[in-house]
Amino acid sequence: MCRYFRSRFLPTLLLLTGANAWGAGPVFNILDYGARNDGSASATAAIRSAIQAAKAAGGGTVFVPAGKYVTGPIELVSNLVLHIDAGATLWFQAVSEMPLMKGRLLGTECITPVPLIGGANLENVAITGRGTVTTAQEDWRKRASPPGATAFWTSVLQRLELKQPVPAEDFQKAARSFRPVFIGTTESKNILIEGIHIVGSPMWTIHILYSERVVIRDVIIETFPGSQTDGMDIDSSRDVLISNCYLDTGDDAICLKSGRDTDGRRVNRPTENVTITNCTVHRAHGAVALGSETSGGGIRNVVASNIVCKGTEKGVRIKSTRGRGGVVENIRFQNWTMEDVGEGIHVTGYYRTTPQEPASERTPVFRNIAISNMTIKDSPIVINIEGLPEMPISGLRISDVIASGKNGMRAYNTLALELHNVQVNAERGPAFLIRDSKDLELDGVSTRKPLADMPVIRLDHCPGAIVRGSRAFADTGTFLSVAPGELKSVALVGDTLGGARRATEETPTDFWGMMPVPAATAPARAPAAPPAKKK
Repeated sequence: MCRYFRSRFLPTLLLLTGANAWGAGPVFNILDYGARNDGSASATAAIRSAIQAAKAAGGGTVFVPAGKYVTGPIELVSNLVLHIDAGATLWFQAVSEMPLMKGRLLGTECITPVPLIGGANLENVAITGRGTVTTAQEDWRKRASPPGATAFWTSVLQRLELKQPVPAEDFQKAARSFRPVFIGTTESKNILIEGIHIVGSPMWTIHILYSERVVIRDVIIETFPGSQTDGMDIDSSRDVLISNCYLDTGDDAICLKSGRDTDGRRVNRPTENVTITNCTVHRAHGAVALGSETSGGGIRNVVASNIVCKGTEKGVRIKSTRGRGGVVENIRFQNWTMEDVGEGIHVTGYYRTTPQEPASERTPVFRNIAISNMTIKDSPIVINIEGLPEMPISGLRISDVIASGKNGMRAYNTLALELHNVQVNAERGPAFLIRDSKDLELDGVSTRKPLADMPVIRLDHCPGAIVRGSRAFADTGTFLSVAPGELKSVALVGDTLGGARRATEETPTDFWGMMPVPAATAPARAPAAPPAKKK
C-alpha cells in the first residue's frame, strides 16, 4: 500500500471532493505520518508532514479520518485540500508562544499570531469535510492578557494615527498579547471553506484578508458567548460568496471591513463584490454587519439575501464613525426575517462618540443602500437610522417591510430617504419619527396598531417631504404631526386619512425626548421650531 494513500477512504473522498474543481491530486492520510486518532499525542508534526508531502507532489488532499486529534497551528500550502472527515475532531491547544506573521488586527496592519488554520499567498486551497475544529477561548484569553497589554497597543495606535514611526520591536511586543484567528487567509486566491463545524475560537473565527475569489458554504460556527468571536470577517477582499451557513457567535456573525482610520486609508484596499445568502444567525451582535472599519477604500457592491436571525443584538447593521472615512455604497439587503432582535435595521455614523468635525477624508459616507422584503418581530427598536449632520446618509431606500416592537422607526440626518410599503406597529411613540432630513419620501407607510395619543408620523425639520399613498387605520389619533410652521413644507398626495381624528397637526411637542436613545449614539436633538407667529 502506498504510504500516502489508504484505498478504503477513496470512495468517500471522490464523492466529497474529487467531483468538483476543488479536488486535488493524491490523498495523504495523516495516520500514515504518525498521527494518533485517540488524542493521546500531538498530531502537529504528522499533519505538517502530510502537507509537505502534498506540496512536494504538486498538490493533493490531506485527509483527517474520524478520531480525536490534538494539534497546534496548521499552515496550509497552495494546491491543497484539507479534508476533515465526519467524526474527526481537531482540538487546538492554547500555547504561550505562537509563530508570528505580518497581518492586520481590527483594521490596523501589524504583526499578528499565525491563524490556527491558514496561511498567506495561497492559491487553490480548500478546507472541507463534515468534521469539527475546536478550541477553548478562555485558555487563549488567559495567555493573551499580560499586564499593560491594552495600554501598550493603544499607544501604538495613537502613534500610527499621528503618522509617527513605530519601531518593529513595538509591533513584536504588542503581538505577544494578541489572540489568533481560527481560520485565516492573507493575499490569497481561489479559496473554499466548506462543510466544517467550528466550535469556539480564540478571536475572529474566519478572517479573509486581502484575498479574492473565496467561497464559504455549508459551515456551522458556534462561538457564543466568546469575546470578539466574529463568525466571518471579510477584510479588504473581493469576489466572495457566503451561503448556507449557520452562525451562533459572540460578536458580529458576518462582517465586512476595509481598514481602520489613518492606517486603513494608507492601505486603501476596499471590500467589494460580496454575496451572502441562505444563512441563519442566532445570538450575534449583528447578523450581517458592514464596518465599522470602512477606511480602506470602503465597502461596495454587496448583496445579503434570504437571512433568518433570532436573538441577535442587531439584524442589518451598517456602522462607522468620525475618523474612519471611506464610502459604503451599492448595498442590497433583501428577504430577511428577524425575531427578538434588539434593532432590526441599524445604520449609524455614531459607532463611537466623537466630537463633531468638518467633512473630510475622515468622514464616513453611506449612499445608495436598498433594504427590502423584511419581517421584523418583537424588536425594542425596529429601525434606527443615524446620519451625521456634516454627512447625511444619502439614498437609503427601505421597502416592503412589516415590523413590530416596543419602539418604531426613527431616523435623522438623511438625504433622499425613501420608505415604500412600510408598516410599523410600535407599542409606544410615533411609528415613524424623523428629523433633520431633506427630500424625504414616505410612500405607503402605515401602522395597524395606532396609539390614540401618538401620531403615526412625526417630522421635524424635513423640508421637501412627501407623504404619498398612505392610510390611517381606524382609531388613529393624529396621522401626521410636524413642528409649528412646518406643515407647509410637506406635501400630502393621495393619502387615505379618514380613519384619523386629525389628519395633521402642528405642535412643539418634543417626541424625541420621549424616546430611549443609546448612550453611544446620542447626538444632541435639534430643537423644535418656535411657534409660528400669528398674522
